[in-house]
Amino acid sequence: MTSVAERLKSAISVGAPVYNSGDVGGCLRTYVSAALEVIEGSTATAGERSLLRDAIERATGADSKDEGAWIMRRAFDTILSGAVALKERAMAAAAAPSAAGDYEVLSFERGVPQTPRWRILDDVIMGGRSQSDGLSYDPVEQAAVFSGRVTTDGGGGFASLRSDDWSGFASFGPARGVRLLVRGDGRTYKLNAKTEADYDGVQYQADFQAPAQKWTQIDLPFSGFKPTFRGRLVPDRPPLQGAAIRSLGLMASKFTASGGVISEFKNGPFRLGIRVIKGFV
Repeated sequence: MTSVAERLKSAISVGAPVYNSGDVGGCLRTYVSAALEVIEGSTATAGERSLLRDAIERATGADSKDEGAWIMRRAFDTILSGAVALKERAMAAAAAPSAAGDYEVLSFERGVPQTPRWRILDDVIMGGRSQSDGLSYDPVEQAAVFSGRVTTDGGGGFASLRSDDWSGFASFGPARGVRLLVRGDGRTYKLNAKTEADYDGVQYQADFQAPAQKWTQIDLPFSGFKPTFRGRLVPDRPPLQGAAIRSLGLMASKFTASGGVISEFKNGPFRLGIRVIKGFV
């Protein structure tokens, strides 16, 4: 019996040369056919089937065959990387919900864990001048700190961090949304979630305001996250599901998750403390 990995590698070995020869439509048909075989077969996991069904739906409805072919290829690469299997194993091993009805995903009360790693992504890529200081640890507050300076000077207007892909985010699988324990500076921030492996792809965003006076619990239901690409809403995307989250990000920005401008936005320093990231049911 052919394994999922073998079938997808076989499809790539055929589809990639077809694509490179200029027959983009032929490549797309090859990938969709292989995905349907995997979905209908007996060796794929539920997560793999779900990922491929979503990819087929988006690929066949894409604006071009080229875009559709790349949607399928990224889905294949995600499965071949083992990311789907890791998420499913992590979900199976996830702790039972606590009495408070939540699932701890990341705690920063004793320091910033080594995994996942957090990387700076600021508006300098657009010619802007905002700057993040990374994710540091404040032992007095017993919290991670996302800080820096955000400005619209030079263009842009955002400073952000993004985690690497991490299987531990599969703990969101049984959850209804993300619960944060934060203390900020009164600014509006965004929590970003990515579900795909591509670096510059769609991400889901939700706004939240972090009061400065006290530590505050913020609940962000998955249903409220907006699918965006480079600050613009992306139509016809499925709602965010906890089990699909690969990475998280934090952003100080002049824009809301819906693409509007934050009315109270001001150029200058920002500081957000985060003690805990959980999933809530």
